[in-house]
Amino acid sequence: MNRLINKTAVFVGGGSSVGSVALKSYLEEGANVVLVDIDEKYFERTRELREQYGPGRVATFIGACTNQADMDAAMKFAVDTFGKIDVLINLAGFHGSGHAEDIVEEQWNLAMDVTCSGAYRGIMAVLPYMKAQKSGHIVNFTSLGGRGNRGVAVSYAAWKAGCTGMTKAFAMALAPYGISVTAFAPGTLDTKQFERIPEKGSVPFKMPPGGFPGMPGFKGPALYNGQSVIKDRPIATLEEIAGALVYLGSDESSYLTGDCVDMNGGILMQT
Repeated sequence: MNRLINKTAVFVGGGSSVGSVALKSYLEEGANVVLVDIDEKYFERTRELREQYGPGRVATFIGACTNQADMDAAMKFAVDTFGKIDVLINLAGFHGSGHAEDIVEEQWNLAMDVTCSGAYRGIMAVLPYMKAQKSGHIVNFTSLGGRGNRGVAVSYAAWKAGCTGMTKAFAMALAPYGISVTAFAPGTLDTKQFERIPEKGSVPFKMPPGGFPGMPGFKGPALYNGQSVIKDRPIATLEEIAGALVYLGSDESSYLTGDCVDMNGGILMQT
């Protein structure tokens, strides 16, 4: 406990299932947290938790990662509220849908704008503050879908991979300022306890048999049973994911930068 004491974290896409569970872990470890998302409804999942800790520990901000002005305003709000920003976690993502041969252009563009360019905007917005204090942890939430062949939407795979590449470039550029930049790529997650909120701006698309992970019509984690090499553990819990995000935002990970941390139960192994 207290691994994040006196630290302030900003979660862009903080109303997501991962952001909602990570919020609890971050608060328990002593951090102050600002949740950023595009609509008040995304914060309903954490209302009880936010009321428990109060405005002195957690705040919300309405803003879109597709808008640089919104990201600039969100980071300023975090500094005005808690005095500094030690951790930025870019959680916002857009799956999109479509086979490689017939991807809808609107899906492709929105997936790029949210998943990759959105993380870029968050980083650019937080840089003045982290550079001035000569420290900070930036974590880009990517995916196994951008690391290996998973049968996910081509838009999702492309821009999750793009975000990982961008992470490495920023890690090199920001190392002289004491800022670490890492990517975190989990496999399939257990999100059944969370009702899926429709993706803003999504374009209707006829789903293939079984659907895509995270999209309407998807049959769920059972499709991937047996792919994890961990006995009786086909998918990760959100609490396990939150634990990894605590590590990546803490001083314990200070020697880690430019890497993509894979957490997928051995589905993807690299040497």
